[in-house]
Amino acid sequence: MATETELKLQLDAQDVAMLRTHPLLAAAEHQAPQTLLNTYYDTPTLALADARVALRIRRQGTRFIQTLKTRGQSINGLHQRGEWEWTVAGDALEPEHLDASGWPDALPAAANLTLVPVFTTDFQRELWILDHAGARIEVALDQGEIRCQYGDRSLTDPLLELELELKSGDPEALHRLAEALSSEIRLKPFDISKAQRGYALFHQLVGS
Repeated sequence: MATETELKLQLDAQDVAMLRTHPLLAAAEHQAPQTLLNTYYDTPTLALADARVALRIRRQGTRFIQTLKTRGQSINGLHQRGEWEWTVAGDALEPEHLDASGWPDALPAAANLTLVPVFTTDFQRELWILDHAGARIEVALDQGEIRCQYGDRSLTDPLLELELELKSGDPEALHRLAEALSSEIRLKPFDISKAQRGYALFHQLVGS
């Protein structure tokens, strides 16, 4: 298990170009945008959401990654949660991996549950990696959409956010980097995860 610590921020579309030319990012290690296709799974009654976990399969190029996340805590945009990842053969869940310690005790074994796609989050991710305030930080710019389909109806929600993920060092460095970036770009802490936004679309569609 890894503990994911990240600061999630909102920004305006008109500030994206300025972000890319910010001196801190201009001097950082840069990775060109990659397309990430993510499908989130749950039971028809949303038992995983009730147990405060998120389960997804991400397609990144030719690689498929199955991820389980605890909801953890989120304060002023800073998210901390447990995360388990497995490389899988394709776009189908492999429940045998879900016997790890992160699987909620309140749920039956994953192999005994009916797990179906609930929503997708498809986006382009552009990365910068830099050292700041004694910490190693990954800066991810995500642009795309969240989409939920239920029967013949669907809803989408545009996705534009900046994630500062701590790779090593003190979490306070994330806030210090956000402050430095905010000197030229309007950034706002954002406490709602992509998974929470996807579930919100689902509830709008089913009227619950």
